[in-house]
Amino acid sequence: KLCQEAAAAAAEEGRSLEVLDLRSVSPIDFDAIQASVERTRRLVVVHEAPVFFGSGAEIAARITERCFYHLEAPVLRVGGYHAPYPPARLEESYLPDLDRVLDAVDRSLAY
Repeated sequence: KLCQEAAAAAAEEGRSLEVLDLRSVSPIDFDAIQASVERTRRLVVVHEAPVFFGSGAEIAARITERCFYHLEAPVLRVGGYHAPYPPARLEESYLPDLDRVLDAVDRSLAY
């Protein structure tokens, strides 16, 4: 939902984002991600886990290996902070939000 909101917000500014929702991380559909990167030339990985040693790090590494010559910007990751998961009342400040996702998109498009 968050990434779809980011795509809608970007569309209002005249930018088109492709959202690929991985329903499973075991196995990860690297072929679908690769096809998207080959079309768009960029990748921003968004997930709720910490970016440090998270599944997004593995996706970023594998796609960088598979798509290095297709990428026009580094693969960026947006996720939880490198800190223990907070209590429920602080969860929203830990998880990715629209501003953090759009900031990563802007940084990727700036290359």
